[in-house]
Amino acid sequence: MKKIIIASLLAVNSCVALAQDMSTRDSLVIEPKFPLTELDTKSGVFCYYNDEWFAIPASTNVEQDSIQAAQVKNDQYGNRAVFFTVSPTYLAHLKAEASKVFINLDPRCEFPGGDGKLKEWIQDNLRIPKGYKGRERVVVNFKVHPDGSISSPRIIRPSKNKAANEEALRLVNALPKFRVMYCAPYQTNKDFSYYMPIVFTEPGLIFIRGNEPASTEANPQK
Repeated sequence: MKKIIIASLLAVNSCVALAQDMSTRDSLVIEPKFPLTELDTKSGVFCYYNDEWFAIPASTNVEQDSIQAAQVKNDQYGNRAVFFTVSPTYLAHLKAEASKVFINLDPRCEFPGGDGKLKEWIQDNLRIPKGYKGRERVVVNFKVHPDGSISSPRIIRPSKNKAANEEALRLVNALPKFRVMYCAPYQTNKDFSYYMPIVFTEPGLIFIRGNEPASTEANPQK
């Protein structure tokens, strides 16, 4: 039993890191850090105390001597979880600690590496349609599933250029899997709705003040 408890205590650190420790802190609010890392998305362990799950602040240390029993199994949502048995008094202590800090439990998803990497990926993979003129933004909406896969792309803000719309959809369908972090066990089967703007710019077009277009060929060299 002691070996199980020790192994389970290691899982405590893992699940707390998943749900809370990937965070920036001020005195009252804990927010998940971004960009997410591989660890954020692969830990996948939630901890229950006397069959209850609640978010425990990362600063709260679960005392080994307070754990009476531990069992690793799937929870009702199908997540791998550790179920700890503690005394009612210690459970009340953990809940009191949890109530001191607001923890944002909103699920999050992102392109691997964050928004900056997403912009780089778009720039590297975007194909400007032949003969495209001007500059405009096409906005595409799509679903991100719990495993990070993408489906159901649709254009929310279309271009007047049909080829640009087709290219926007092609680009979304070529996206790699996103990274997903769920901070609560009951969220893990939910999809995300993601909006991605894609900017199409005529080759050779630059912008000077207020996004006013000017052709590079039209600017005389000084």
